[in-house]
Amino acid sequence: MHKAERMSLDRISTLPQPILEAILCHLSTKEAARTSILSREWRYKWTTIPKLELSHSVWCESASNQTSGIASSRRNRNMRCKSCYDMQHILLLRQGPIHELSFYIPEDDCLGLDPIMLHLSRNHPVKKLTLSNWDCYSSYKLPTSLFSFHHLTDLDINCLDINCLDLDHPQIFNGFGSLKTLCLRFVGISSKTLLCLLSNCPSLKTLTLLVGYADDKCTVNELFECLPMIEHLTTWPRVSRWLVLDLVLQVLPTSLIHLKDICFEQIFRVHGYGLAFLLVLIKCSPNLETIKLEMMIVRNTSLYGKNIQMFGWSI
Repeated sequence: MHKAERMSLDRISTLPQPILEAILCHLSTKEAARTSILSREWRYKWTTIPKLELSHSVWCESASNQTSGIASSRRNRNMRCKSCYDMQHILLLRQGPIHELSFYIPEDDCLGLDPIMLHLSRNHPVKKLTLSNWDCYSSYKLPTSLFSFHHLTDLDINCLDINCLDLDHPQIFNGFGSLKTLCLRFVGISSKTLLCLLSNCPSLKTLTLLVGYADDKCTVNELFECLPMIEHLTTWPRVSRWLVLDLVLQVLPTSLIHLKDICFEQIFRVHGYGLAFLLVLIKCSPNLETIKLEMMIVRNTSLYGKNIQMFGWSI
């Protein structure tokens, strides 16, 4: 078949580059990289898309063949190191700016995260950043280079269990001036770091605050003063355990005049402080439109061992 005939059948390759990038952005990075075998023209097309996903599958490929035992521990670690090398190799192949990054932190080896985060913060205007960990049961401190992504508009940090990922702010932090959406789900963070982070996000409109326990405390006033533009708030009763409620609830703290939606998760665990915190939220939101209460019921069954089922509904 002549080249002209092949080109007439290959309509996708003739599309403008922005459209091709938009199509490839709907694929995972692994799937997008596989398009490099189609032809010479496609070899490096995936390296220019503004989205990069270093997902769970990148680690699972090497982890799937791992074995247990002392003799195989070195081999397992070498597999992890190979995955770190593969991720760094992917970054070296990049030919365009990265605007959206999703990074999965592996279970027992986070050594690959620090240099990758440092490289990205210095060389790419990342706007959307997602860090997730759904396997790790030990605490890992996130690198302070996270606070160097000054172009961020969306930041999502989530993990499997409370305090698996610890977040601490550096001594010098210039803030996230463009950040509009922040999600902290099961992240270990002190109230000092939280207030420092929120007070340096003047454009923040959407906040998901599902954090665990903290050694220090702050007042409701201090928290609300850091959220002058907040419109959508998702939280849960455990936040109230490190919040000091005002002694006189009739005197309202700082009003959240822009707040429109409140989502209160896991209210089956609500205790006295949780209800008081919810009451303060409602009283301090004069323009509130929606209150969403999520309830969950945990049941234990004995089918093939212990099984925990969770049911939920919204009001």
